[in-house]
Formats: sequence, C-alpha cells, structure tokens
Amino acid sequence: MQIKKADGTIENFDEKKLIRALTKSGAQYLVAKEISDYVLAKCEQTGHNEIVKSEHVYHLAFKQLKNISRRSALKFSLKKAMLELGPSGFPFEEFVAEMWRARGYTAITGQMVFGTCVAHEVDVIAWKDDELVMIEAKYHSDSGSRTDLKTVLYVKARYDDIQKQTFSTSSFNAKDVVGKSLKDMHTFEKSAQNIPLDQIKMPKQLTEGWLITNTHFSDTAITYANCNNLKIMSYDYPENGSLQDIVIEHRLFPITCLTTITMAEKKELISKNIVLCKTLHERSAELENLGFSKEKIFTVLEEVASLL
Repeated sequence: MQIKKADGTIENFDEKKLIRALTKSGAQYLVAKEISDYVLAKCEQTGHNEIVKSEHVYHLAFKQLKNISRRSALKFSLKKAMLELGPSGFPFEEFVAEMWRARGYTAITGQMVFGTCVAHEVDVIAWKDDELVMIEAKYHSDSGSRTDLKTVLYVKARYDDIQKQTFSTSSFNAKDVVGKSLKDMHTFEKSAQNIPLDQIKMPKQLTEGWLITNTHFSDTAITYANCNNLKIMSYDYPENGSLQDIVIEHRLFPITCLTTITMAEKKELISKNIVLCKTLHERSAELENLGFSKEKIFTVLEEVASLL
C-alpha cells in the first residue's frame, strides 16, 4: 500500500513508523500493532492499487486509539494540534518560550535586537547561568510545508550579525519576567512572582542560535545547519530531542490537543495568552468567562488533567 504525504510525496506504508508513533503516545506495543493491522486492512479495502492519503491513515488510527485510551489519543494528535496554533505565529512563539522556561530558563518573546550592522526581530530570547539563547520560531499551518535552506541561511546570517554584540537585560523591552525568586529565578512554579527585568542577570554575549519549526526541515537545511553550528529542532528532529520529545517529557501540551472545546473556543483562549493545557488548568476561571456550564468546565478540566 502506498501513502501520499501532506507535502505530495508518495511512499510505501511503513508499519513500524505508525507503531512507533502510537507507542510514543503511550499505547502498549500490542495495542499499537493491532491498530496498525486495522488501519492497513481498512485502507486495503479501497483496492491494492489505490494511493491513501496520510491524513486518512491518521484519522483511522486516532479513532481506534481514542476508543482504547483517550489520553494516548490526545498525545497522538499532537502533530495536528501544533498546526492549529495559528493563523499567526505568535502562539507558537509563546509555546517555544514555555519550552525553555520548563527547562529552567528565563524567556521573553518579540524582541528587537541590534546587531553589528542592522536591527533584527528575535522571536524568543532565553537565558540561564552562562547561556544566552536566541530563537527563530518558524510556524507552518500546513503539515506539508518544510523549512528550507533559504530560511536556514538567513537565520544563520542574522545570528552572525548579532554574535559579537554585548547584551544586558536593559537591551530588551520587557517590563517584567515571570520567575520564582531573585535567588532562584530560573525555577518556575505555581508560586511564581514577577521580577523586574533589570534585576535579572544574564550572559553578555549570544552563546546559541536556534531555528525551531513545528513541521520539518529539508535535507539540505539540516546538512547546512549542522555544518555551521546552527541549532535546529522540528517536530521529529533531532532524535531524542525533538519538539515532540520535549512536549511529552515536560507535558507542554497545547490546548489545541483538546477535543472537549471547539476551535473557536480554543482561539478565544489563545487570544488570552492561554496556549498550554497547564496554563488553562491554572486559569480555569477563564472557562467560566466563556460562558461554560459547570458540567462542561468539569469535562474540559478532566481532559486537561489527563495530559498533565
């Protein structure tokens, strides 16, 4: 059986790839194998010579997994959920900032940074100890879109221009940063308080430049980035350190994973800067502000809790 991917390319159905995606979402191997066999059988009913869209394979697998484990199914839908963070790239920038905060960094978004030659808009800036990281967050709403060599080239050129500059917190436009305390400002907990930006120490020069996308990179983009010391991350790259891996490890599931609220309701919450399920859990009063009944609020928060 052949599969037509979102980018238009055609490849043979890879049972191991589907099973790996299912088990990564929390399904037991035997369950994943059973679902894979079901998907293959259903698709082949359309005829051995038919080409099946990858989206159809996803929906068949998701439906079966949801009947067995709702929690695993929500995790399995992560890739699709990442595509729904748009239409603007702002929610994805906030999402990337949360990834760094979850790993102990202070992080701010949407900054104008002056390089040696010109000024550059940097999506995310994060720092901890002796590390100062700047990140370009490349959002795509189409799973077939790839971040190509041209994008990697211009991002690398921007970091080269910024590399020699010296920075302090006064270099950036942010009134405050969420942190725990001045002694341990990199640990983020529910008891967090606002800390004035000018009271937070940071490294003076850029130590790492990153390019992160919610879809994929072209092969030439990966080759060039690795050859030129540009850190990159996509939904499934690098192995054991991809966007998917970090989301699952730190439970940073976006609210677009949820099935108990509509897309319009998700957009309304995102407009209130509620991008993650954990943020919705902490700001559950917003559900009441949307006019949700107590019963619906309970249902939504129950689904949220399954991902935390």
